[in-house]
Amino acid sequence: MSGRLHLLVVDDDCGFIEDFQLLSKDVFRVSTAETGEAAIVQLEKAEPDALILDLCLGDGIDGLELLKEIGERHSDLPVIMVTEHASVETAVAAMKLGAVHYMSKHPNMKALHAIIERELSRNQWKRLYRETIESQFGEIVGESDVMQAVYHRIDRVAATKVNILIEGENGTGKELVAREIHKRSRQNEKPFVAVNCAAIPSTLFESELFGFERGAFTGAERRKRGRFEQAHGGTIFLDEIIALSYEMQAKLLRVIEERSFTRLGGTEPIDVDVRILSATNRPLGQEVRRGTFREDLYHRLNGIDIQVPPLRDRGDDILMIADYFSRQFGVHSSLEHRFSSAALEMMRHYAWPGNVRELRNVMERVHILVVNRLVERQDLQLEQEGDPDTPKVFRDVLMHPYEQAKTEIMARFKGYYLSALIERHAGNVNTAAREAGLPRQSLYRMMNE
Repeated sequence: MSGRLHLLVVDDDCGFIEDFQLLSKDVFRVSTAETGEAAIVQLEKAEPDALILDLCLGDGIDGLELLKEIGERHSDLPVIMVTEHASVETAVAAMKLGAVHYMSKHPNMKALHAIIERELSRNQWKRLYRETIESQFGEIVGESDVMQAVYHRIDRVAATKVNILIEGENGTGKELVAREIHKRSRQNEKPFVAVNCAAIPSTLFESELFGFERGAFTGAERRKRGRFEQAHGGTIFLDEIIALSYEMQAKLLRVIEERSFTRLGGTEPIDVDVRILSATNRPLGQEVRRGTFREDLYHRLNGIDIQVPPLRDRGDDILMIADYFSRQFGVHSSLEHRFSSAALEMMRHYAWPGNVRELRNVMERVHILVVNRLVERQDLQLEQEGDPDTPKVFRDVLMHPYEQAKTEIMARFKGYYLSALIERHAGNVNTAAREAGLPRQSLYRMMNE
């Protein structure tokens, strides 16, 4: 009995309820409610696996009103609307409010039974998938070797208080990594304050980070606590740290060293205990060598670094993440998209210059625009990305600064070249070095790099 799925049938039609219970007695555990008010009371006691809801409920709140309330309080609960007299208008209204299916009661009892089984199966899978992912690394999805290295790093550093530098291209999920570190830290019940340094005008940086006193400048009509003060006892995440001016870098360094700061217009130092997680889409050590970032601050921020890999290097994670987003967007839809083999192949080999953020956008676009259950290659609209005459290996770096683009292209060239070279010679480094015209020690060094 306990293993059977639980349905709540909300209907004032006793005949329909009796028929449904008779048909379902060997498959589902069925509870009933004759009014919307009674259904709300039952939902507060225990949430069923699905709800069968009649559009017309006699006196009191009707089916659509109850559906709206369920969407606000129980957004993951699949609701199947049934009615004696189906119409396009009510169907559209029900689907907009989150119903997963809408159909006439009679003479479709068997069809209704099949639909319920399908939706329950889908919903169970969604819940299990979400719980599995969240029990591991929250919203970070992936099982590739490069992501396993990231997970291992998160596990090792989370319980410490060392400052962490997170590096990775735009859209790779650096803030998700930062939030996961905070969630696993000893300060997880304290604030997590995220600051996008690139989104704050340089003239407002100091007041934004450290706050200000009343009268500190024109318009400062009251005291304001800055982001560091808000994060006291917890974690502050400084995204795109490279956007800090040299002057603000010096002030940030002083806060780290002295563990205190003064509000703009103030005189009293304010002690602060925060862990700093920072992120950048460009190698910060490279910016130090260029003279655009302070070396002393770099070493303070880079207690331990975490490199978040680009999506193109994550193999089958691409398809796993695509499926995750597709199901996420399809939670309140009766249309469950599947991807053709050509579409899967295209996603697997596309360069994804926008990384996970771009993949999420593509899945959202598919969910909104594709009306067929099967998603084809052309539905992804990825062919339009980039100049088709540009080699694929170059496309995702053409918008980077010259030195960064050059470094990335050379690193990829070495990887491709050495892999092919060693494979041709079945792992024999001596013969591979002779063919390449390189000393064996040089080849070993390149392989280590």
